[in-house]
Amino acid sequence: MSAPRPPRWHGLLLVDKPSGLTSHDVVNRVRGLAGQRQVGHTGTLDPLATGLLALLLGSATRLEPYLVKADKSYSGRLELGLSTDTDDISGRVLARQPGPWPGQTAVERALKRLEGPGEQIPPAYSAIRVAGRRAHQAARAGAPLQLKPRLVTARSLELTGYDPPYLDFRAEVSSGYYIRSLARDLGSSLGLGGALTSLRRERVGPWPVAQAALLSEMAGWSEDDWHFRLRPPAEALSHWPPLTLAGDSIGRFGQGQTLEIMAEAAAGRAAGNYKILDDQGRLIGLGQLSASSFGGLPPRGPFLRPLRVFNSGQ
Repeated sequence: MSAPRPPRWHGLLLVDKPSGLTSHDVVNRVRGLAGQRQVGHTGTLDPLATGLLALLLGSATRLEPYLVKADKSYSGRLELGLSTDTDDISGRVLARQPGPWPGQTAVERALKRLEGPGEQIPPAYSAIRVAGRRAHQAARAGAPLQLKPRLVTARSLELTGYDPPYLDFRAEVSSGYYIRSLARDLGSSLGLGGALTSLRRERVGPWPVAQAALLSEMAGWSEDDWHFRLRPPAEALSHWPPLTLAGDSIGRFGQGQTLEIMAEAAAGRAAGNYKILDDQGRLIGLGQLSASSFGGLPPRGPFLRPLRVFNSGQ
């Protein structure tokens, strides 16, 4: 049996997900179009939602743990007075109230109260694991798990339109924040219940959905299109400051050795985490810069300790 072919494409690919597909559906389609299995995403979107999915291909899939924590921005609509078991309109209706509806000022104040850091209970139908089981699997089996609140942050919640019972909003939130839970909690705070009716992810970290490719257009891509659309792995870590190595330092870092960095190379750099590039600008790993030595080395420094080493720069 012949060995599997190595991945052909490496990097970050931005895709505008259409409604009706799961994030895994999109990953599978891109796997087929790219001709390789090594494709993953950096944050799930519900089938109802549209918008930006940041996919990682080839060697860049190893960066997934460092990208899933990126902040995200959304626009959406919810219906006041509607409660469902999924906290959106795809679920079974639990209750429906006819009003009366609060005024716009009351809605804006309720949104403001939900801003900032706080605890949020995920929807019963979510991918969260509890006791080794996905919450949505337990819920479909008729035995929803007791989900614990998680600490998340709503950096900004803005009312963009109000035509009761429908409410349009924009949200900038931390990783792990559920917009379906926002719809439920906002409706509950107004004494009515609420369920999400539409959602679009507009941004992941620094990347806007305007830069994303439509899934429908990818079937006609040439090799040049793939090269143009794929961003190198180093760019996927745009929120990490770069530190470039040269000469034998590249090989020594690749072997997992702690390096003493020349003072001029580290000038103006604070202690902390860096993406490590070779002299051609390719990502070779992630490292931590410190003024203190590691592993019993004398305190000269600054020193660079490998956090994650990649076999080859991409």
